[in-house]
Amino acid sequence: MRILHISTNHEWGGGENQILALVRWLRKAGVDTLLAAPPEGALYREAAVLGEGLIALLSPRTGPVLALLKQLRPDLIHVHDSAGARAGGKAGRKLGIPVVLSRRVASPLRQNLFSQRKYRDRNFAAVLAVSETVGRVFLSSSRYPAERVQVVPDGIDVDALGALEADPALREGLGQGYLAGGIGKLAPKKNWSLLLETAAVLKGRGLPVRWVIAGDGPDRGKLEARIAEQGLEDTVRLLGFRSDALRILKSLDLLFSPSLVEGASVSVREAMVIGTPVVIVDTPGTMESLDGHGWVVPAGDARQTADAVTEALTRDDKRRAVVAGARASALSRFSLHITLDKTLQAYRNVLGLAG
Repeated sequence: MRILHISTNHEWGGGENQILALVRWLRKAGVDTLLAAPPEGALYREAAVLGEGLIALLSPRTGPVLALLKQLRPDLIHVHDSAGARAGGKAGRKLGIPVVLSRRVASPLRQNLFSQRKYRDRNFAAVLAVSETVGRVFLSSSRYPAERVQVVPDGIDVDALGALEADPALREGLGQGYLAGGIGKLAPKKNWSLLLETAAVLKGRGLPVRWVIAGDGPDRGKLEARIAEQGLEDTVRLLGFRSDALRILKSLDLLFSPSLVEGASVSVREAMVIGTPVVIVDTPGTMESLDGHGWVVPAGDARQTADAVTEALTRDDKRRAVVAGARASALSRFSLHITLDKTLQAYRNVLGLAG
């Protein structure tokens, strides 16, 4: 079978990392796999290793996508975002090519006619949700049939993660201090203000913790201003977008994920595999990933968060027990092999193939 993946996002994030990993692993498994993405986008640049399998998606509109399908003649189209779903769903239906949609966000669909029509069952042969949380939210806000929604977890390339080395530059000037941080877009729903408030509380208590945030986005200016207002310039660093975010994750003594809305949080799953303790805000998608193997705090309580961070960093006995359980849980649920097997089975089901 020939599979065409379509991604229209220009920015790099956890979803784009997952798309590239899936495409590469499908090709390793002998599946004829193509990826169409905007040539000016981050995914296209990172996917240059694909060579002939990488297609420049010049426009996410139905017409150009239709022309691309006529040229490539895939057996199945796998779309990964809203614009790709709109164009891929229409074009695939016109040519009689089945379309599979990956759903990664835990936000409900809008209830307007346009959004509801876009996600009708006639446009997609199957929906692959990255978590039970995402699947539940999608079904509760759409008219899509439940029997065609399958949970396919975002997977972790355990071997590649194990081979990565930490970034020693992050610890320069730390002395005996701890290094904690988070990874993600600088946007309101990521709730980075709680990290800053927690950093201020711990600084006041005298615990030597330095913080880094890897990511960029619309809230950067606001966060920089708050760092200055709270006198945290020597405590918190905004690293901006980093293509080597996994090396940063591997350098941390603790991962903090304060996001208010999360479909699954790949960085939390990766930290669990690495053996890095995780503190999260009580958010359904992240809670599902962590599965009790970490510390959970309320969304707006900096003092309680500071207590959790302190325990995770300084209680060696508890930390060792928690991270051991987290790693075992993540390996049993989130290996990229599991993602690959479930994705392939979904393709076979849609195409009516045995296996």
